[in-house]
Amino acid sequence: MSPNKSGMAKLPTNDQLAQIYWIFAGGAIVIATIVNLGDKLIYRQRLAAASKSEQNPARPNNPLIKIWAAITALTRETSQATIHAPIQKYPQLNLPPLGRILLIGANISLLLSIAFWKFNLKYYRSWEDIAVRCGHMTLTQLPLVFLMAGKRNIVGALTGTSYERLNWIHRWVARCMFITASCHMGFFFKSWGRYKYIPKKLESDVISRQGLGAWCVLLWIIVSSLAPIRDIRYEFFVVQHIISYVGFTTIVMIHVPKDMKVWVWIPVGIYLVDRVVRTLYLIYNNISLFHKRKAEAAARLISYRATFTALPDRATLVSISNPTFKWKPGQHVFLHCPSIVPLQSHPFTITTLPSDNKLEFVIRAQRGSTRRLFRHANESLPPMAGKVVLVDGPYGRIRPLEQFDTVVLVAGSTGATFTMPLLRDLVRRSGEGRVVTRKVRFVWVVKNKGQVGWFAKELREAVESVTGLQGGLVVEASVYITCDTIFTVNNGRESDASSISSAGSFIEKPILCGGNRCCCIDTILEDEKEGTSTSPTSSPVLRNTCTCGMPTAATEKGIVTSIHAELSLPESVNIKTGRPALKALINKELEQARGETAVAVCGPAGLKGVVRREVTGLCDERAVCKGSGADGVYLHVEGFGTIVHGTILSVDVKMNTALRAVKMTVRNRDPTQLDTINIRGSTIRYFILPDSLPLDTLLVDDAPKPKNKARKEKEGGGDRGRGRGGPRGGRGGGRGRGGGRGRGGGRGF
Repeated sequence: MSPNKSGMAKLPTNDQLAQIYWIFAGGAIVIATIVNLGDKLIYRQRLAAASKSEQNPARPNNPLIKIWAAITALTRETSQATIHAPIQKYPQLNLPPLGRILLIGANISLLLSIAFWKFNLKYYRSWEDIAVRCGHMTLTQLPLVFLMAGKRNIVGALTGTSYERLNWIHRWVARCMFITASCHMGFFFKSWGRYKYIPKKLESDVISRQGLGAWCVLLWIIVSSLAPIRDIRYEFFVVQHIISYVGFTTIVMIHVPKDMKVWVWIPVGIYLVDRVVRTLYLIYNNISLFHKRKAEAAARLISYRATFTALPDRATLVSISNPTFKWKPGQHVFLHCPSIVPLQSHPFTITTLPSDNKLEFVIRAQRGSTRRLFRHANESLPPMAGKVVLVDGPYGRIRPLEQFDTVVLVAGSTGATFTMPLLRDLVRRSGEGRVVTRKVRFVWVVKNKGQVGWFAKELREAVESVTGLQGGLVVEASVYITCDTIFTVNNGRESDASSISSAGSFIEKPILCGGNRCCCIDTILEDEKEGTSTSPTSSPVLRNTCTCGMPTAATEKGIVTSIHAELSLPESVNIKTGRPALKALINKELEQARGETAVAVCGPAGLKGVVRREVTGLCDERAVCKGSGADGVYLHVEGFGTIVHGTILSVDVKMNTALRAVKMTVRNRDPTQLDTINIRGSTIRYFILPDSLPLDTLLVDDAPKPKNKARKEKEGGGDRGRGRGGPRGGRGGGRGRGGGRGRGGGRGF
């Protein structure tokens, strides 16, 4: 076989190609480590400048730091950009951030380039050699899959990245491994298929059957790891995922030759080290023998006893006194209470600071374990006896926010469990004089006033502690209440569609909160008192008011005053109805900043996506990465997504959707069964409808048409697509709602 015919002249060995792959993979980790070290050096430089009372310590002040800031801004803007997917069926489906697409695309390109390097794909005698190399490249990726899966892994420590931010790399590297494994099997089948030898080969060759079995197990792992499937029952997913990977590695260990088994032993060692380290931390933190406790505590084996208190809006306050470890604001732990929820542990964000000498968690009741915790708290009578709990953690990393000139904290509902400790820590550090930050803008979006009570005390203390200080930290806090019936007026109408649609002109078909009260106000307004208009003559932003009746300005002011009094909040905490205009709010803080700004957000997927998009857009408008002199923006997204299954009752022009017979699944939580639910259209990413639905008969085109055009379509039959999406919302253009002036406004099915 001549080199010219086979195209295999001077082929490198598979071990050499594996080394090339790991040079690139290790190089990426080294670059991320260098960036992490650079961030730490900048952090120390800024704090040192602040301690010397230098002006604008968060602003680059020498050429080297300016170059670093420009490169950082360019990287952030590129990695955080979100590309809209032009898929007609799902018009609002967004692809992952561009940074993730580029990283995974580079990994796939590198793998395929190595796998097919110097091979002639059309030459049949090369096919088995290609299959062997693809199999070797599959094994080469296995250590990286396990390296990114551990909760206490060395990559996270080196790069300053939390395990949950590495987990998506774990999933995508496994998918890339599936691609090369499929090439490995496919080229063998292609070679055997020329002689119709595949059935005979599988029947007679045990190694081939082992390889097919390993591929099938890997296929199951990939399919079961998809978000819609793994969120159905997360605890079951975790158990079967571990069992599946044990089965996969066992089959692979038997399948591969002896000289390649090292690629299987390395990931096994990585997994065992992670489990051993986690177990040692768990034992040390939870066994009282390792800690100096009080006399009554020394007699018990487990260190922690937790009390459970019911909070408004089906939330539970879990409190643990005298923790044995330190943590940083924004971190979380895995909490396990065997007497209430046996054999389960779930991640919850710590809402207190180490200086409080206690751990507290605010947990919203869903289905399963969180509902059991709430039921126990609701049924417990004082004095409450503590329940034995186990704490695994802490986990999570975020750049220290005290190094930024301005910090914007945005939370939705229970997302305040993440942003409130960050606010309190900045206030505490400001009192100690160890902070660069001049201003903190705290924004909290809640559904009703009951949720405000979760952190009313902490918010009041944070605001009051900096009030009246000259030259110190400024805290500006706003709470936006989106759907509380106290802001609606019962006008006595029946809650049917006809009476509602004729009640006003702002909302055509409002969603009902219950009874004959409509969903509160859909305000999109920045703080009115700040004057966010771009010109002196521009009119204020109008709000889409509730059609069931709107209280007068005096009445609304009285309601807000009563909320301040009820929750003991200072008047400086702005309480507003509706939702904030995040772009105007963030832009105002960027224009007033005297250095780099940090934006941290925690909340539903819709809120997270809006903040990411607005921050990226503002950075592009300000040309931060182009040396315009504008200060950079650091964005940290700590979000959670929700999948809702149910029967759609109604959808209005803003895509506000009402459903019945609902199963709601929050990421990493048990599903919750609800009779009905109302979802704001701005938080919906996409709809998935069954393919069996006869959309031709269900969707009705109610857009006005010229009479002659309607007559012509009636005579000629017209084109009948399978969904809305034409230029005026008519039929055609795939199965999705959306398009120019059609109903749905671009967000659709």
